[in-house]
Amino acid sequence: MRPKSLAVAAILLCVGVIAGGASVRAAPYFNSFEVREVPVDVTAATAAAARNVAIGEAQSRALDLLLRRMTLKEDRGRLPRLDGNSVSRLVQSLQFDEERYSSTRYIGKVTVAFSPGGIRSLLGRYNIPFAEAPANPIIVLPVFDNGGPQLSASNAWWNAWARQDWQENLLSLTLPRAGELGMGPSIGEVMQGGGPWVEALGSRYGTSEIIVPIATLRGGGGQAKLMVSIRQYGVAGEQSSSIEIAQLPGETVDAMLIRAARDVGDNLTYSWKRNAMAGQVKTPIIAILDLSSLNQLITVKERLRQASIIKDPLVVSLASHRAVLTMTAAVPPEQLTAAMVQYGIDLTQRDGDWYVSPRR
Repeated sequence: MRPKSLAVAAILLCVGVIAGGASVRAAPYFNSFEVREVPVDVTAATAAAARNVAIGEAQSRALDLLLRRMTLKEDRGRLPRLDGNSVSRLVQSLQFDEERYSSTRYIGKVTVAFSPGGIRSLLGRYNIPFAEAPANPIIVLPVFDNGGPQLSASNAWWNAWARQDWQENLLSLTLPRAGELGMGPSIGEVMQGGGPWVEALGSRYGTSEIIVPIATLRGGGGQAKLMVSIRQYGVAGEQSSSIEIAQLPGETVDAMLIRAARDVGDNLTYSWKRNAMAGQVKTPIIAILDLSSLNQLITVKERLRQASIIKDPLVVSLASHRAVLTMTAAVPPEQLTAAMVQYGIDLTQRDGDWYVSPRR
């Protein structure tokens, strides 16, 4: 295919003309410093008083959830305990949903956005390492081996993963929709993390990261064991690990599967956070900025300085319509594009070169 034809084909693919109207499913914007829809239910002397108490409770609970999201479990005992006024000073904005009132009661959901600088300073004062940049989406393809491996939205292992909520995690584990299984891919293709169906699924979600947790159920009679082999495929190549889960007294098999899915997800999140701790990874970047005005360059430099995952941003070349900047990123290259969105920066790779521009 000639270069011009290739460019046209790429444009058509992006708008969903090629491959029967398939299109890339854009990942929802994720603000690492926002905790969404904290439920509150408070009774007080008046509805207004109940709402004020609810706001304080939501802010404190949201801060606790945020700090747990960003830190490692071994540091939880060192997390600061703040009074209501100290928490309020860290809050950047509030959003209220599903509000209901009576004369003395307030029910609702509160989304709390915190000041990034305030949270970084807080954790820095206590010398607690943290991760803040969200990872690229990871597709989970749960295979259940109970007399033969199966990938099906109707089996108990798939349902166990469907019961999990990873939307508030820095590591976004995404279970495909049941309808996306179609006629069913080859089980061998899925277990090897490759092949046309897996590649097409990755294209729809805009990711090359795939996790295949293969669960094998053994025993019964209240003493079942679940062996889970986790295969991870992506830019870092193939990685594997395994865990064993024993059925607890009085626990159903379905409950054990749900617990196992949660444990696998928590272990993956923990490993990812350890590797993504600020400053642990150093990725040198040379980025091109196509200039339309000097203000554009000033905006980009200011936003790069505010990004804690970017170190030493420097303009090394400046011409009338183009600037070249160097910097060091504290996240791997494959995570940069998603991570920089929350700082108001588009940082993308095209034909092997990095391009930077301010988001509007």
